[in-house]
Amino acid sequence: MATLVVLFMFVMVFGSVSVDFTSAIGTNTTLIQNLIAGALSMEAPATLAFNNQTLGVAANSLANMDVVNARDFRGTGVAWTVTASMNNLTTGGAGVNNISNAAIAWAPGAAFADNGSNTGTAVGTAGYFSTLRTLFNTSTNNGMGNYKITNTTVNVVFNGNPNFVAGTYQNTMTMTIQ
Repeated sequence: MATLVVLFMFVMVFGSVSVDFTSAIGTNTTLIQNLIAGALSMEAPATLAFNNQTLGVAANSLANMDVVNARDFRGTGVAWTVTASMNNLTTGGAGVNNISNAAIAWAPGAAFADNGSNTGTAVGTAGYFSTLRTLFNTSTNNGMGNYKITNTTVNVVFNGNPNFVAGTYQNTMTMTIQ
């Protein structure tokens, strides 16, 4: 009681007294954000159609693979490559009924990173499908994100052999990302 009387007299003489009955208590909050690994994936055109050619005429038949999307959302930085292979084009009929894959070539176009860097990436070289072809590759710790490989041309070279069978020649190009 004596303390309250002294405090009351002190306030009367000197004005007001501010008494803080709260004390600051600090606390830390840990923020956690998990990033889940995505996948290595690719999208390519479902079909690729060439110009019609006349039998017996030497010519090149061109088709353009507008865009191939290659994505690495794994978050690991492991290098990856897009390759392609194909067998002969064939009609399945009698006579000269196949166009050798050694007469089918491609020339990879340009590659662009969506919101990323082209550092450590490269498009493959032009060549014939008698061997496995590379469209695009990356080096370690490069190539994470989405890449668009545009304007890859595919070329069927005809030597003018008149013994081909008229018809639709087809087969499947197998593209792999790994």
